[in-house]
Amino acid sequence: MNMDLIKAIFYAGLPVQIFTFIMVYYAYHKGYLTSNVNIRDAFKDKKNPNKKLSKANRKSLLFLHSKWVTFGGGFYGLLALLTFVYIELEQTVQFLIHATGWQSFANLLTFHAILGMIIESFMNMIQSLLWFSFWPDVFDMENIVVWFIAAYIGYRFGANLAQRYILHLEKCQDERLKH
Repeated sequence: MNMDLIKAIFYAGLPVQIFTFIMVYYAYHKGYLTSNVNIRDAFKDKKNPNKKLSKANRKSLLFLHSKWVTFGGGFYGLLALLTFVYIELEQTVQFLIHATGWQSFANLLTFHAILGMIIESFMNMIQSLLWFSFWPDVFDMENIVVWFIAAYIGYRFGANLAQRYILHLEKCQDERLKH
């Protein structure tokens, strides 16, 4: 088996599958999704299905779901969100590793630092939207198509597993209510 395929499965497919499972599970749990609504239709305006959710409606979603919708929803949006989370966590960890005391944290409260964080976050969002160009710099990818397919299969499996799990939980709950 090709080593690039194995790396793609473990570094792209499985993390995307786990992240998708968590996101879709909570979308079901919060009622954004039901068993008769496709994931791609979950975040549409229910009164007008041809229209996406307004900003006001997006604010009613959980933070990560709101970002998922902002990034476009579906596979592309989920990968953009995962990339954004990765970049933000990496920067936070790097800051904490290089912090030299209370002064490092106090410097975060200056106007210059706050403005820098806003600009940095905006740049991270743009970089996240271009996730397909970000990840080849993180991982040594021989064949990007293999990595893309592994990530997409992980997305589909994660969503399917979450849906099956929710349906199983609902079935168990219905059986408990009968007894």
